[in-house]
Amino acid sequence: MHLWKEGDRSEAICRACEKRVTTRFAVRGYTLQESQVEVPDLLVAVCDECGGIVAIPAQSSPRLKEARERRKAESLEAKIPSHLDDVIHLLAERFATAVAAFRPDLLRFYLGEVISDAPFAERVKALAASELAEGRARMRISLRAPEDMLGAARDAARSVGILTDADLIRGILVAAKEDVLEGMTPERALRLSGAAQAEGALRAAMT
Repeated sequence: MHLWKEGDRSEAICRACEKRVTTRFAVRGYTLQESQVEVPDLLVAVCDECGGIVAIPAQSSPRLKEARERRKAESLEAKIPSHLDDVIHLLAERFATAVAAFRPDLLRFYLGEVISDAPFAERVKALAASELAEGRARMRISLRAPEDMLGAARDAARSVGILTDADLIRGILVAAKEDVLEGMTPERALRLSGAAQAEGALRAAMT
């Protein structure tokens, strides 16, 4: 493999210019199109005419792979039935907060419960297999969180037999419905309300 250096020259097809152009290698930030993750300080080939990135050398591929894997480790994503997405909206309405802001608060709170409370994790497993958790998965839900938190939540889930992120999220949403909307666990509902309000206040202070 030829090892390119910053400042080296080459040629490539530039899609923006629609022709073969001369290029120079430069270190730039690069955004992964599929996830919008920013990869800093990546060696790329830049068009001499328009200044756009036209090629990525093979030596930069491992850094792109690492960024994709890091993104996967830092995100919890799944598709859920539409009625479980309705649960999130109903909970946000109950706590008088915006759905977009409440959704990550809800998931982080319940992931923390899975990590710290083994009997609750067992309950989430059972609820993930319940009739209410079933249905065609039409809605995508995702959460970005620190890798160590997601790792701990996945480890706790696996320890009780929850094998996928989708099952974890489905079980959590059914549990939230029972805890809050059905009043099954008032103490947990109160702590969820406090966590959501505290996070909302923090976001407001930062804007």
